[in-house]
Amino acid sequence: MKKFIFLALYLSQTVWGWGEVGHHIIARSAVEILKSHPLLISSELKQTDKDSVQSFLNGFKSKQYQQGHLANIPDTHWRNLDQGLEETGTLLGSPSHYFDSENIFAIFKTNDFSQIRIPLTYEEAKKNFPSINHFFNSVGSLPWRAQQFTDLYAAALKSNTGLSCKANREAEFAFRKVTAYAGLLAHFTGDVSMPYHTSIDHDAVAVGQKGIHSYFEQDLVTELELSDLYRKVVDRAVALMNSASEVNGTPSLEMLRHSSKEVYPSQLPNQETSALMMVFMGDSFSLIEKLRQLDYTYAIATLDEALKNSQCQKLPITKELKSQLDQLESDEQRRAFGKVKVLSQPGGYREKNLASACRRAPSTRVNKDGELAEDGKTVAEWHEELILNRLAISAALTADIWTREWLKNGSPRLCPTFLYAHKPSFVSPTDSKCSGYALSESPKDFLKKNGKSALIWKPSTNSPDSCVSF
Repeated sequence: MKKFIFLALYLSQTVWGWGEVGHHIIARSAVEILKSHPLLISSELKQTDKDSVQSFLNGFKSKQYQQGHLANIPDTHWRNLDQGLEETGTLLGSPSHYFDSENIFAIFKTNDFSQIRIPLTYEEAKKNFPSINHFFNSVGSLPWRAQQFTDLYAAALKSNTGLSCKANREAEFAFRKVTAYAGLLAHFTGDVSMPYHTSIDHDAVAVGQKGIHSYFEQDLVTELELSDLYRKVVDRAVALMNSASEVNGTPSLEMLRHSSKEVYPSQLPNQETSALMMVFMGDSFSLIEKLRQLDYTYAIATLDEALKNSQCQKLPITKELKSQLDQLESDEQRRAFGKVKVLSQPGGYREKNLASACRRAPSTRVNKDGELAEDGKTVAEWHEELILNRLAISAALTADIWTREWLKNGSPRLCPTFLYAHKPSFVSPTDSKCSGYALSESPKDFLKKNGKSALIWKPSTNSPDSCVSF
């Protein structure tokens, strides 16, 4: 028994973006806080500048809910396009959602982001780490994907320059491109704030906490949204956007930008987003242990609880623990063993068939020690501060990129339209005309076992204007 209890304790901890609600909140909050951006409320703005600023704010405000919809497209629509490539292990869309830091750490023999410099361009990174087989799939490309959509957003802004808003269909289409790329960008600036999008063990399989990813990003967030999580994120994001120091233990936007310039002093204007993402990844990765402990203490159920849960009763680990429980002789031993956490079977991060750990419902009330208590906080509430901070800093970063790129590209007046970006076409990271970065990836890397191509995109033939269709 002692051996098993030690194993259970050792297996305790680790996850994978945000679910539909989380991504929607990030994008909507980013729109809401634009009016509080310090660069847009300067007393030095001229009247003509103020008019342009108002068109920018009004334009985004008119599509606030659309931004929430667009921020989910890379998950709800584009991920489905990878079907048929799973057998090759080389997905074209999925790797753009993560960065497996440990594969880089192994080369530098450190797990400290401050001790390494990941190149700001994908091609340079791939060249610098030749020992990593199929870099795109093995490491992921999240920071460069965010830069790609920043570039496309910038190009769309330029196409709005000089357009009249009076009954101008061209201006309406141009505005739709701006908000489309802005919303799609919000997905990836959101992904990087979730700790387990920066780890190879994205669902904590190796440490016996499988299932933490969807539980944290979806179940807990959905529970918290019932108590107005959106409004709390907006308030926290405004604070993070306007503070020079940490807010509730989270680095402010100014701190992130300062760090990115210190780490990458030679960054080019079109590398600002990737530099920010590199620094932001380090901040997210540093929170993995904290998230593991929260999950272990407040979310993972005990054996006593699992035996009363019809779903958890079916888990192989619950049955194994029940067998050990039945062999104990004294009531004291049985009471102690009933408090053992029901973790998952440890395994490799690619293993698909392992059952998840047994978790409490997000609304379950527990005390500060993680024990069931009617007067305690809910499991979701024990996670709230971490969730709130991560969603808020993502919203602040997103709003900041939208604003700075708009200013850099001539502060064009935007012409709102009723046109809605329902289902944007997939934008490939290998398409050079669409600011693609994984240009040396070969089509042969994306073949099914039968030798037929499973590529899910067609390269644009004209210009960035052809990168996305609706």
